[in-house]
Amino acid sequence: MDMSWQTTFALACAALFAAIVPGTLGYTTARLETADRQRAELVRLRAEVQSSRQTESSRQTPQQPSEPCTSAGTTTSGSSLPPHQSSQSPESSESSHLSEP
Repeated sequence: MDMSWQTTFALACAALFAAIVPGTLGYTTARLETADRQRAELVRLRAEVQSSRQTESSRQTPQQPSEPCTSAGTTTSGSSLPPHQSSQSPESSESSHLSEP
């Protein structure tokens, strides 16, 4: 059986097409997946750098205490309560709030 050159050419084109199209699609898919992974890694690294900058800036900024403290958590007045509570007992504080109109 003798094949014509047109049939031979058509079969050769079909064989090339069958090999090239899936290979190209596989290559393109792999490249897109790699690009997505790299984008996700970039977002993760940016967030990591941002958080390290924030912790670095909070460590560099000295925070002044509102009032000086002595040992065992007491203030300079000798009381461990904040100043607005040290002069009143909790019962007198509640009664003063209840007597106000």
